[in-house]
Amino acid sequence: MANRLSAPAPLVRVDDWAREWTVEEVFGVEPDLLGDNRLARALDAIAPHLDKLVDTTGAQAIAEFGIDVSRIHRDMTSMSLFVAYENQDEQVPQVKYGHPKDSRVDLKQIQAGLAVSGDGGIPLFHRVYDGGAGEVAQVVGAMNALRKMAAPRDFLLIADSKLVSHSNVTALLDAKVAFIAPAPAAKVPDEVYAALNLEDARVVA
Repeated sequence: MANRLSAPAPLVRVDDWAREWTVEEVFGVEPDLLGDNRLARALDAIAPHLDKLVDTTGAQAIAEFGIDVSRIHRDMTSMSLFVAYENQDEQVPQVKYGHPKDSRVDLKQIQAGLAVSGDGGIPLFHRVYDGGAGEVAQVVGAMNALRKMAAPRDFLLIADSKLVSHSNVTALLDAKVAFIAPAPAAKVPDEVYAALNLEDARVVA
């Protein structure tokens, strides 16, 4: 965690980073103990508990530091990958073909969802999803996790147009979670776009 916060780097030669960033003096951990294999095994050990760790850390940060969660922004992104990933662990999100943000449809991908506080953009919540997972289908799960994290506080959820579906809006209304999201382009009548023509635009008082 200290590496990610100070000087993010691939999981190689972490001992060099530890020497440069005085890890032994700050944490009492000898740099030579931070071998690549040991760190990889540690990540494997916490992987089954990652969602719980993320959620409880976020909730504790909110309580400890008084983070303002009255407005939470959430979005998903994708990361294209260049390896085949033929033998994947079925217990974790799968690298698959999907709808990449960078338009590299020739590559497989993995997806991540992130929610941050409206005040300061402080990361509060994240999830990793299959490369082929539909973004619309992830909204309710994220909303429920954020409700537990922010409780008993109410919050306004701000997201993109993927939030807008009958099931998502129904779930948000039932949970009494306020939200703001743009209407999907396909749902906007042609007349609205036609009115955006600068020659036809009118100022509304």
